[in-house]
Amino acid sequence: MKRLVPLLLFLFVVGVVGCTKGPTGPALAKVSGTVNLDGKPMQDGEVRFEVAGQPSKIIPVKDGAFSGDVYSGKNRVDVVWEKDGGPNPMDPKLPPIKVNVVDPKFSGMNSPFSVEVPSSGKTDMKFDVTSARK
Repeated sequence: MKRLVPLLLFLFVVGVVGCTKGPTGPALAKVSGTVNLDGKPMQDGEVRFEVAGQPSKIIPVKDGAFSGDVYSGKNRVDVVWEKDGGPNPMDPKLPPIKVNVVDPKFSGMNSPFSVEVPSSGKTDMKFDVTSARK
């Protein structure tokens, strides 16, 4: 009986601690818009929204349009369209390397795109990008 009390106490503490929710991120909000590549609707790819301290929210682009949920607040926005490049130079048996056909200046820490997304969402966003140099 003396061993049962500490065991029950331990299980109670583990159960309570294990069931509490950790910190949550900002609220999600609906966004939508268009992406043009070299003046024409970008046929494929993705728009990545990133709020500091949170994982990126990635929304696919199809026929120049995107729509999805992102974190509310100030978002850095990246536009990327990765296509299969040539064979992997390290091992041709591996899958082909991926190449971003969008100019790299439209993604990463120096992306020119930043948008404030209110908790009510944001529509009619427009991102104009150019192709990467070959």
